[in-house]
Amino acid sequence: MTDVVVFGAGGRAGRAVLAEARRRGLSATAVVRDPAKYPDLENAVAGDATDAELVARVAKGHATAIVTVYSAEQSEYAKATGQLLEGLERAQVGRLLLVGLATTLGPVPDDFPAAWRPFVEGRGEELAVLGRYAGPVDWVVLTPPMELVEGPGTRYRTQALGNPLTYAALAAALLDEAAENRHHRRQIAISGEG
Repeated sequence: MTDVVVFGAGGRAGRAVLAEARRRGLSATAVVRDPAKYPDLENAVAGDATDAELVARVAKGHATAIVTVYSAEQSEYAKATGQLLEGLERAQVGRLLLVGLATTLGPVPDDFPAAWRPFVEGRGEELAVLGRYAGPVDWVVLTPPMELVEGPGTRYRTQALGNPLTYAALAAALLDEAAENRHHRRQIAISGEG
């Protein structure tokens, strides 16, 4: 693996991926919707993971796309995921790594807040689109526990959800997967070693 493109680079997870990539000596392109809002992100480019044309433009020449976008407002995850995959195909990016949502690993509890159900269901639709996808982009959804925390430490384990995970450990897991290609076309859970 040589280069990664990071969609959602302005958020905590995206910034952690960029920092870990730098630490590893990897080239990483930071993608945000509006680079002017992120003056501290060096060489950030404008892009949108839900627009095939923009994805193709910013992802071209990269080996792996990492998507850390987390938006409770987005209601059309199925369509957005299709656009993302189409753009990566056009750019000939062979690998897609997405940060998943813990509640998609099992049934949503009856007492889950109603206001968040559309978001959780949307992320479930995202997984359904990926599951039906038969194109050339190899994808993996790495799903952290609900408790993502700031702090040092890049150690993690692949397992059923458990201990809190640092953003740094999430970044390490994403870049380890990009380098080692251990999983293919599936969702996996990761957690802190705690």
